[in-house]
Amino acid sequence: MSVDSLFKDAHTKTILAPMAGYTDFAFREICHDYGVGLTVTEMVSSKALVMNSELSRKMLFRLKGDSPAFCQIFGHEPDVMADSVQIDEIKQYDGVDINMGCPVRKIVSNGDGSALLENPSLASKCIYSVKNALGDKLLSVKFRLGVSDSLGVVDFAKMCKDSGADFITVHFRTRRQMYSGVADFSLLEDIAQTGIPVFANGDITTRQQYLELLNRGAYGVAVGRGAVGRPYIFAQLADRPYGMDVYNTIERHAAELSKVFVDRIVCNELKKHVAFYLKGKRNAKNVIVSCNSAKTTKQILNTVADYFKDNPQFAQIVG
Repeated sequence: MSVDSLFKDAHTKTILAPMAGYTDFAFREICHDYGVGLTVTEMVSSKALVMNSELSRKMLFRLKGDSPAFCQIFGHEPDVMADSVQIDEIKQYDGVDINMGCPVRKIVSNGDGSALLENPSLASKCIYSVKNALGDKLLSVKFRLGVSDSLGVVDFAKMCKDSGADFITVHFRTRRQMYSGVADFSLLEDIAQTGIPVFANGDITTRQQYLELLNRGAYGVAVGRGAVGRPYIFAQLADRPYGMDVYNTIERHAAELSKVFVDRIVCNELKKHVAFYLKGKRNAKNVIVSCNSAKTTKQILNTVADYFKDNPQFAQIVG
């Protein structure tokens, strides 16, 4: 499979960027409804998968409407990472993405995520090993501009290509920035000139930004935080009409999660999403607070339903 064939049926070359705690299987399927080209799972530890972690394997549950989709793994041991992509839960995905950009301390301190930006040689071995284990399936790598500056990002992109990656996603922030400040796309053209397809990630919220980044050499874009609570952003980027019933979307999200997780987990996972589904709506702040203190999914749904009964003007989003 080629990158072009992966996106041949998509209206836009867009990716739902992987986000721990947010890109669960229910949300990925919802984003596909609005035309995203590719979704990616929450990052999963390759070592945990090899050690047969039940929770890690549950995180790889996939709905029929989530296609195409990649699984994102993290790790720093080439052999372990290669072994992990051969388990059945990962084989069901259309490809694999390696996380080399996570800036969270506990991930970095273990040598994973963006720690690999400081060890290109090891990063190369990880990419090469996973690609060999995948066979004909596509491999992508997601990483940041660098640790504290962007001096080595072009070389890192070239290394990914030379090691076997089929495409890359670059979050145009450094590790030091975490999620603050603004994304700096000034090196996009230089990265694109390495010859590997580049998906630009960071602060993308409009079709104009999408088109500008394509004109500057990006193959496509990856949207993360801009999609949480707003899965219809992918229809906006494609300039296609859309509509979303907010309560029905929240109810569906809960129902899908309930297929795999007990209610306590569904309830806690749903709280994060509800805060974004209701973000910016008048009189919603107290509703979000009430949902955050809920003990059951039913309590959350009842609270949200009552809100929309009192505020029907916010129940539908149409574009």
